[in-house]
Amino acid sequence: MNTKHNSRLNRIKLVSRIFRALICGLVVIMSLMAVLFLLMAVKTVIGGDVPHTLHISFSPHQVFTSPFEVPLPVLLIGAVQLCLGGCGLILLNRLFKLFEQGHFFQTGNIRCIKFLGLITLGIWLTTTTLEWLARQQGNLNIDGTGLVIGILIVFIAWIMDEGRKIQEEQELTV
Repeated sequence: MNTKHNSRLNRIKLVSRIFRALICGLVVIMSLMAVLFLLMAVKTVIGGDVPHTLHISFSPHQVFTSPFEVPLPVLLIGAVQLCLGGCGLILLNRLFKLFEQGHFFQTGNIRCIKFLGLITLGIWLTTTTLEWLARQQGNLNIDGTGLVIGILIVFIAWIMDEGRKIQEEQELTV
């Protein structure tokens, strides 16, 4: 490899490491928030008073001051949303690790990108469901941004996969 390509690869490796570190920090913050949620639930069970300055929010129009105020469907859908977000962070970490190793347009990367798109669609679906639960009596305004972004990510992954297949066919052609 010449020095121009090597310097570009080194920049990609550096940025990938930075993003992996940010993802690890985000996982730590999410874990601490989950522990805080559990501690609030335990404190409420024991009989302590939960500070009313803390709020639990699963969607923009659902805010609760105590873990026991959260209805079971909201809690379950919120847990699914949290799991999807965690899986998305794991996939992003894996994708940046592949980039750091110098793998760019390979099957593993394309699979990660496709699943990230599907996870984005899942998070949009859970958020929309939570909003629907919060606004059953009122008007429901559905934000389609997550839907569009998820479909675009899956579409880009499909285009990358088709391009990879074309490149493989060209390499085999004599």
